[in-house]
Amino acid sequence: MAADFLNNLKLFLFIQKSNIKTAFQNKTDAFVNVLMMLINNLAFFFMWWVIFEYKDNNINGWGIGEMALLYMSINNAFAGFALFARGVQTLPEYIDNGTLDNYITTPRNPLFMIATSESTFANWGDYLTGFIAFFISGYLSITSFFTMLAISFLGFILMSSYRLIMSSLAFFIKDSQRLGDNIFMAFITFSSQPASIFTTGWYKVLFLTIIPAGFISFYPVELIKNFNWSDLAVLSGGTFIFFFIATRFFYFGLRHYASGNKFGVR
Repeated sequence: MAADFLNNLKLFLFIQKSNIKTAFQNKTDAFVNVLMMLINNLAFFFMWWVIFEYKDNNINGWGIGEMALLYMSINNAFAGFALFARGVQTLPEYIDNGTLDNYITTPRNPLFMIATSESTFANWGDYLTGFIAFFISGYLSITSFFTMLAISFLGFILMSSYRLIMSSLAFFIKDSQRLGDNIFMAFITFSSQPASIFTTGWYKVLFLTIIPAGFISFYPVELIKNFNWSDLAVLSGGTFIFFFIATRFFYFGLRHYASGNKFGVR
């Protein structure tokens, strides 16, 4: 198992190196794309700054500092997904046109190969946005910095897992790409709102189960504001549960996959 992990790690690093080389074939274009992503994100954050100023910097106990932490969490999670696991979003297309055969006939882990098959270099701008938001949040410290790195990784795993669940619907529902995209965008939209407005009643249940936005917004913010092991355990446990469900659902669907008629070498 250790040997498989090392081999996959080497392959992962090779793929990322290749993606960066491809992106930098036109350096100007690469930097412009990253810069435009950063500007777009900061413009959206500026909108929230105006809202908080209008609301006397308080929405159910949240201020602009908490919103900056939320912005850090969701941007870092999405950047990780877009850079390192974007292929799961293309899974329905692979299933519908039969090119999934190219991945399941290789000796490598098919889910790993699918996840790393797509990457968007411009999303490094999301990482830059996340780090800028963290540094201006007012919660910067040595402890919070390492907490930020940990929750960014967990957010990446959770977001990729949720997208994988939505994409795996394509094994059972024809032309489900739009359905998966819409549900995933609902997840992103919920995650982008101040978590303080979803902390009571059935909203909270929805916020942590069907659309688990609370694991991207509420718990990461609370952990940086006031680190405690119980919140970290909830966040880690929730992430593991969704990762387990996503991988099991993918392989369950794979057993029902009818091979296409397109073959190639990858």
